[in-house]
Amino acid sequence: MNDRVESKRFIRHLHAFRGFAILTIVAQHAWDGQVWRVRNSEPSLGVSVLNAVSQTLFHDSTLYFALISGLLFTLVLQPRGWTSFFKSKLLNVVSPYIVMTLVFTAYGLNADYELAGFFQGNMTDYLMAVAANLLSGRAIYPLWYIPILIMLYLSTPFLVRVMADARTSWVIWPIMLAPLIVPRATWPDFSWTTPVYFLGAYAAGMFVGARYESALLLFRQYRNLLLLAVFLTTPVLIASFLLEVDRFGPVSMRETLWYVQKLAIAAVVLVALHAREARLPRWILTLGNYAFSIYFLHAILIVVFEEVEFQLADAFSVWALLAAGAGSYVFAIAVSVVLSAVAKRTLGARSRLLLGA
Repeated sequence: MNDRVESKRFIRHLHAFRGFAILTIVAQHAWDGQVWRVRNSEPSLGVSVLNAVSQTLFHDSTLYFALISGLLFTLVLQPRGWTSFFKSKLLNVVSPYIVMTLVFTAYGLNADYELAGFFQGNMTDYLMAVAANLLSGRAIYPLWYIPILIMLYLSTPFLVRVMADARTSWVIWPIMLAPLIVPRATWPDFSWTTPVYFLGAYAAGMFVGARYESALLLFRQYRNLLLLAVFLTTPVLIASFLLEVDRFGPVSMRETLWYVQKLAIAAVVLVALHAREARLPRWILTLGNYAFSIYFLHAILIVVFEEVEFQLADAFSVWALLAAGAGSYVFAIAVSVVLSAVAKRTLGARSRLLLGA
């Protein structure tokens, strides 16, 4: 997710894809927040539809980050060696994760996703809470992905060895296909299935990155089939929410469909961005620059927006929730970018260690 700073090679369309990914992640949280705030109100078909559409389009967008981390490893980072790889992850991923956990444990959200104020307790209690949050990623809800990402990084030598040996290269296929039957757990719960789910996308990124030009040609050739996959999974996902259908034994139909949908979208978007490599707009490259820091900052900003919004009114139509979600979306991205730019201008390269910017 923060691989941009780890290599001198700059692949513009992959950088833009990171910007696309962060847009979808913030979108999910912006409209999820609106639905969450009215969860105890009288049930409304409009709110149910808003939730179904938001979840369908944006849930599991962290799969894009797992995919791009795998892509960038084989395309850019692998030649630099393991010492450089893991050192960079400690500095550019683990370090800002620790800083953000310290910050959001000291001042963060309660169980109802509302501003909870400063930590109540002594220093020992605080440090114990920090330690627990570091292990679980629960200091604030987007941080759940960072422990998973660290597990993906730790799995990289195994995946490289498997892919490099003709006798074991077949193993990569069950790893990539496992998320079709192994669902992730719903936050804040944790299960062994969650890293397995994201390992599939990470391995797919490494696999595609190892043969990237051929893969892009294949994606371009079968673009209509990929679009068909998107157009078939999307209405089924929406219907699954409206009809409240998901589990078939241990298998989550939604998680299966999201995995297919998100990987198909990723392939289509990568082809489109690659075709416009020299003409990519500056704004999406800027979002790529600050994707990691936006990921850390956006949730608290969305909640700040909602705290003000819900003090101004206590009843909302679905159209008001839709508009308010859009407002919190723009607010969170804009303020995150400004804060990241100020941190980078003020602290220089050290801002990566603190904020990931």
